[in-house]
Amino acid sequence: MSKTQRLYYTDCYLREFEAAVLKVDPEPRGCRVYLDRSAFYPESGGQPMDLGTIADIAVLEVVEEGEAVVHLLERRPERERVVGRIDWARRFDYMQQHTGQHVLSAAFEKTGSYKTIGFHLGAEVSTIDLDSDRLGRRQVEEAEDLANQVVFEDREVRIFFRPSSEASQLDLRKPTAREGDLRLVEVTDFDLSACGGTHVNRTGAIGMILVRKSERMKGATRVEFVCGSRALQTARQDFLVLSEAARLF
Repeated sequence: MSKTQRLYYTDCYLREFEAAVLKVDPEPRGCRVYLDRSAFYPESGGQPMDLGTIADIAVLEVVEEGEAVVHLLERRPERERVVGRIDWARRFDYMQQHTGQHVLSAAFEKTGSYKTIGFHLGAEVSTIDLDSDRLGRRQVEEAEDLANQVVFEDREVRIFFRPSSEASQLDLRKPTAREGDLRLVEVTDFDLSACGGTHVNRTGAIGMILVRKSERMKGATRVEFVCGSRALQTARQDFLVLSEAARLF
């Protein structure tokens, strides 16, 4: 199957695009549609997929198939050229969470040399797993404070490509064994990571990074956090719960 040009690689803010339909395969829930180019992010690397429409037909799922991006639609598009539209509220929410994760992971490494060994972006909360079970409240708050300082400074988030041989000589937060051209995401003077996900273009757009809780697990620490509009909603909900508890007592 031919390679899909991934438009989100260079423009995470692209909400609408035109593409040619290369192939359509039937499947029980509808059909699998292959396009020559796509702005839809497929489920991969700890980040959930984009949703939206193609030719005004709901996109049910987006997955990788080799170098192709496959879109599961409810029915077959009628035309050979189509318009795709991203569910922008969902996309931007995950952009906030993912860039927030980069900043928070870098903050833990800078404040206590705690390395991120895994992460997951969830529909309500996200988590990072750190390589130590010795974190206490003070260590978590130090990293949270530094991460939000970077947010408040509204630093540039830059995406660029480098050959793997050249990227291996750079100060990547986490080394990678991937070959070929690597997509690098840089938070100015703070973090540099190889990453294929979608990100905001300045840290101010993350909004705020709020750590919800941390727990020890098998020699590691899992940190649960929310960013941006999720942080606002969480803080509001917490205030209401505490106010109601205070009223009852």
